[in-house]
Amino acid sequence: MQKVTLAAALMAGTMLATPALAVTIKGNIGATSDYVWRGNTQSKGDASISGGIDVDLGNGFAVGVWTASLGGNQDSDSADYETDLYGSYSFDVGSIGVEVGYIAYQYPGVAASGNDFEEYFVSADFGLVSVSYFRLDDAEDADQNDNKGTYLSIDTGFELNDGWSLGLHYGEEDFDIAASDTDTAISLSKGEVTFTVSGDEDDDTRAVVSWGRSF
Repeated sequence: MQKVTLAAALMAGTMLATPALAVTIKGNIGATSDYVWRGNTQSKGDASISGGIDVDLGNGFAVGVWTASLGGNQDSDSADYETDLYGSYSFDVGSIGVEVGYIAYQYPGVAASGNDFEEYFVSADFGLVSVSYFRLDDAEDADQNDNKGTYLSIDTGFELNDGWSLGLHYGEEDFDIAASDTDTAISLSKGEVTFTVSGDEDDDTRAVVSWGRSF
């Protein structure tokens, strides 16, 4: 999961095996010059550090936790960090890889608990292109009104020469009682470093440099 890259137990590659179940635990850490999600900054333009733990339970089931700092320019009603909890089930339909799951986005310490929200999603990987559909639930807008919506993303990537890779992204969100938006991104990666240029419908363009490592 794209929002979903900390680190307290970097036990990646560890195998806990029983005759009935093999569990794989992996950790990840990352840093970025600006935490951008779906075309919008989440850290008010500040740098962010992040990390998480992913647990593969076997038979297509997985759970995980991911957290990220939200920058140093937050006001008293804003959270200093975000924590996401998620679970998913993956399976194949012919040559198509399918994943269904749930994500809870939490912002500890915020005065208004309505900042927390959750999404259900389904994603299909066709090889060259992946398509994901998210359903927003249990969210509130700035006036504390219930807000639901959807987000559709289309992503593709290509391997280039000398270890470089190119990624392309398009996303479209549609809310019941808030403004809808689209976002696009192009990224160039080599090794653990990625340079991304993203923009949204309001022509808010951001250039971001990120680093990430899995263990």
